[in-house]
Amino acid sequence: MDSFKYYFSLCLLIFLVWTSDVDGFAPLGRYSQSSALVGNKLYFFGSALAVQFRDNVFLDVTLSTLNTSNPSWSLSNASVPTNSAFASACVGGPNKNTIFLLEHQDTNNAGTNNTVVYSFDTVSSTWTTLPVSGTLPVRISGLGIPFNDIFILDTLSSVWTKGSSIGAPTARYVFSATLLNNGLILYIGGGDSINMAEIPTFNTNSGTWSLTVAVGDTINPRSGHTAVLSPDGHVIIYGGAKNNSALDQSQQLASLDTNVNPYSWSKKSSNGVSGVNNNLYNLNNVNAQLYLLDTRNYMWVTDTLQHPNSTNPQNPSVTQIQTVIASNSLNTGVIVAIPIVSITILAIIGLTGYWFYKKNKQNDVIRIAGSKYGY
Repeated sequence: MDSFKYYFSLCLLIFLVWTSDVDGFAPLGRYSQSSALVGNKLYFFGSALAVQFRDNVFLDVTLSTLNTSNPSWSLSNASVPTNSAFASACVGGPNKNTIFLLEHQDTNNAGTNNTVVYSFDTVSSTWTTLPVSGTLPVRISGLGIPFNDIFILDTLSSVWTKGSSIGAPTARYVFSATLLNNGLILYIGGGDSINMAEIPTFNTNSGTWSLTVAVGDTINPRSGHTAVLSPDGHVIIYGGAKNNSALDQSQQLASLDTNVNPYSWSKKSSNGVSGVNNNLYNLNNVNAQLYLLDTRNYMWVTDTLQHPNSTNPQNPSVTQIQTVIASNSLNTGVIVAIPIVSITILAIIGLTGYWFYKKNKQNDVIRIAGSKYGY
């Protein structure tokens, strides 16, 4: 009887362990991860923290359903095929639903001489190592030397080419690169002495470099910041550091208007809930919270569910983004089914083991006729 209780308790414990992760997923804070947006899903790969090297985390950012105080994060079973940190990620492919992760390690975490390209199909949730050709960029991670080379990967033909160095900017590091709708890439920041008014620009249509000199407010040099292109043509930068120290609060948020000639910088003061102090070097406040900035009025959004269709600028209206990701209802069913099937199998194994245990125990004793239990 005691053995039966043991096996029953073991099966119950297994059941509790297996079902503990079904209800939801809350990611830990991280840094130096890669990110890419496909449709309404925002993907995050890896981290500089060892326990998160191979994480594949995503979040549905549809405004009509997004809850910033309790976002519905998901952890994909399709882990990154190598330990990933400080990697670049971009979206491409014929249907713009493939994420390309540029790494410097193979699947055995061994360093490589050239950049390794891993492609993630967001529809099938599968990783492949992309066979590439052409002029492959050499590995630069860990060398401690900044470069000013530019390499271009054609995601349709999987061919690398080296871009022109004529008019290329000086070598820099931890800068931001933002692609405008007209095919220009703006390289902003990247060092403590970089003049933020002088913006190196690469024309992807002609393959040529130029220097754009912006006017407007004086923006302090920085590195480790973030940059994003808003729908109205403004490049919005946030955070960063100078001399490994956080920027002054008045310099945290700035906007570059690319609709005017010359481009124009303006410092922005954000209203509402304060965002995280965002830079690569000051990581004391890194956490798993989600910060959302309405780029039309520079308000920190705390609730996208409140009056989602309101025209009030304090309540951002919803613009539905066409989603190219297949429904995850099947994946949810598979996730739920896996622990149930596993529990059933383990229970059968446990009960079978208990039966053999009792059978062998009974065969090892001498049965005496007339005994209450037959032995």
